[in-house]
Amino acid sequence: MHRPRNLWCLLPLLVVLALSVSGCAGSEHDQMIRRFFQASSMGDNLTLANIATVSFDPNRDGRAQNVSFVSETPEQTRELRIKELDEQLKAAQAAESDYSKKMKEYQDKNIDAINRVIKVEQAGKGRPGGKDGEVQAAWTKWKNDQKAEQKKVSEARQALQAERKVADLSLPEHDISQFATATEATKEVTVTANVSKDGQSSKKTLVLTLQRVVGKDAAGKDVAGKWMITGLKEGEGAKAS
Repeated sequence: MHRPRNLWCLLPLLVVLALSVSGCAGSEHDQMIRRFFQASSMGDNLTLANIATVSFDPNRDGRAQNVSFVSETPEQTRELRIKELDEQLKAAQAAESDYSKKMKEYQDKNIDAINRVIKVEQAGKGRPGGKDGEVQAAWTKWKNDQKAEQKKVSEARQALQAERKVADLSLPEHDISQFATATEATKEVTVTANVSKDGQSSKKTLVLTLQRVVGKDAAGKDVAGKWMITGLKEGEGAKAS
């Protein structure tokens, strides 16, 4: 078989390329993870905002270099409860609105007595007697119950925001509530890095939490969002150098 004369000349280059690839191989997320640590070291908040909700602060955590892949866990998935929580929020808002209307009706009917009660309370004269005392008790209950209704709305809103947080970051060009279903995937990627801080350097094991959301549209087609780094913790195996 004929062999090109320059084959042996190519071997050193092929060896170098093979070593380079093997040194980087391990996770499909290698490039994003390296961008994350580079952006953190440089204070590049614009890049960080596109790929992460956390950072590796150079002043607090140090500067990470020579980041190397160690392991990756299988994906864990769960179906998001966005539609359910959205309905709960709307129900809480409707209940609070209905209560506020009834409270306004009571206030309009008893405005003179309520104003007298307020003046007594502001003057620190204690509880008024007669019907004004009854109005004071009733108005106090109205206000306390209104706070309870407002708290329900606030808690329902916070629950919905927390449930769709990753989805809004992973699929920024889509309204996740418009999907038939949405599934959140989570995995952990472990890396090692040389971390320099205050003139000291150590090899640390770092565990990054990665998440993304895949929505299914009305036609049944999957719309995959981008992976985001949403968590970071130090693992075992730090060594001083």
